[in-house]
Amino acid sequence: MQTEKLARRMAFVSALRRAALNREREQLGQKLIPVPLMAYVLEHPGCTQGEVAQWLYISPASVATSCKRLEKEGLLERRVDPVNRRKNQLYVTEEGRALTYEKWAMLNRVNERTFAGIGEGELAIFSRVLDRMIDNLGGRDVEPNQVFASLMEAEKRKEKK
Repeated sequence: MQTEKLARRMAFVSALRRAALNREREQLGQKLIPVPLMAYVLEHPGCTQGEVAQWLYISPASVATSCKRLEKEGLLERRVDPVNRRKNQLYVTEEGRALTYEKWAMLNRVNERTFAGIGEGELAIFSRVLDRMIDNLGGRDVEPNQVFASLMEAEKRKEKK
């Protein structure tokens, strides 16, 4: 019974964090952007859509769709690779860079609120407990992006039904 209550509370905390992020985004009037994609391109200027897809464990078609939207919004730029003209290189525009940094700051504010009043010792214990939970679920050797991508794909399949 205790584990069921704790599991529900973990899900509740996750939902509260998502709601807090959505409220912040709405208050700032920010666009929805795929922050992991933008972060990867910021850290790897000139990368290809295929590299982004591989890193995020999503289909190249999904990356192409996102890139097309981001390009229309002036947040991302695709340039033809001078060496291989069949490939496009990706670059974040100044507006995209500023928006991505705003998103990171927003996430940091929500993180600060989430962990406010929790001491370093408690955080260390919490971290060890999370590590044990990750181990228990077989996640120690799994790339988090791969897990997130598989969950997103499962949600897309449900929506199509």
